[in-house]
Amino acid sequence: MSKEYYSILGVHESATADEIKRAYKKKAMELHPDRHGGDKGKEAEFKKLNEAYSVLSDPAKKSNYDRFGSAEGMGGFGGGGFQWGFDAGDLGDIFSQFFGGGFGGGGGRRKRADIGWDIEIAMKISLEDAIRGSSRKVSFDREVHCHHCNGAGGTTETCTTCHGSGQVRERMQTIFGVMEQQRPCHTCHGTGKKIIEKCKHCHGKWKLHETIEKNIDIPKWIEDGMSIKIRDEWHRGGDGNGDLYITFEVPNREGGLTREWLHLHYSVTLSPAEATLWVSRIVEIPIIGKKPLDIGAGTQPGTEIVFREEWLPRLDGRSGTGNLILHIEVEIPRKLSWDQKKLYEAILQSEWGKTKKGWLEDFFS
Repeated sequence: MSKEYYSILGVHESATADEIKRAYKKKAMELHPDRHGGDKGKEAEFKKLNEAYSVLSDPAKKSNYDRFGSAEGMGGFGGGGFQWGFDAGDLGDIFSQFFGGGFGGGGGRRKRADIGWDIEIAMKISLEDAIRGSSRKVSFDREVHCHHCNGAGGTTETCTTCHGSGQVRERMQTIFGVMEQQRPCHTCHGTGKKIIEKCKHCHGKWKLHETIEKNIDIPKWIEDGMSIKIRDEWHRGGDGNGDLYITFEVPNREGGLTREWLHLHYSVTLSPAEATLWVSRIVEIPIIGKKPLDIGAGTQPGTEIVFREEWLPRLDGRSGTGNLILHIEVEIPRKLSWDQKKLYEAILQSEWGKTKKGWLEDFFS
């Protein structure tokens, strides 16, 4: 019996507290009832998961469970039976992190927060949109409270099973004695209300689908894989909306301009004459625009001209700005005009002391 809770969480009996907590978070996300549209089987698994975690996350209960197969240990045996309940502390923290709420209440009454689940949308944008910032319109469907029944699901009355508390106690006879456990009411699913006549519009589900169109501001300098969070824009739960996450897909190269972390790279092609002589020219760089460039005499292929700290800032709040780096390439012309050919021959003659024709004659003589 002592291995059942470990099996539910999918961890070994030697698992640390952090490993147990991580396993619970993962399973809770998978089994949360809001994700399965009222699937009773998943709801039962979710309840069992909470039961397992409430024991294994408490050092004292875990010790008793490992030794005696019971969270109450030896003290729980006897004619009077024993009880156990959920520990609201850790469960509340986790549900606050994942679903926006938690377990709470007093006097033995604990109600699960019903926050609608979050959703993530992938948005493809251009490198220019990422660098300059932009806005896009997104369209998505979400669930909202039915305004015809105000989210009640129809005409309701106090649940006769739990008398409005949303909780029931179950007694089980085990080899250790009688066990009493508090669970959400199976009739009203923990709401304390029972629907006696379903709403004609939502058919007792208390929520409807609607299509939303929203303009999204794309932050400047957003990077590939980064996300923005828009609160309360997704599915409606009994106690609040989930959040909408938009994850951006951004290319690292566009129009010859390449982004590498904070830096931008661009290749500038020069003619042999431009690389040899000192010249000034205007370079048209995609997205950035025109940039004045001084090219020193004798510039070699592969030379990098760096404009420091004048481009992309850091998005993590720390100081520092990226560089614009121009990579120099020299293009050898494939075709020459008559005048250009004469000029190159004159250069060759000055270098070798003879014309190209004379050099070839000497070579083959």
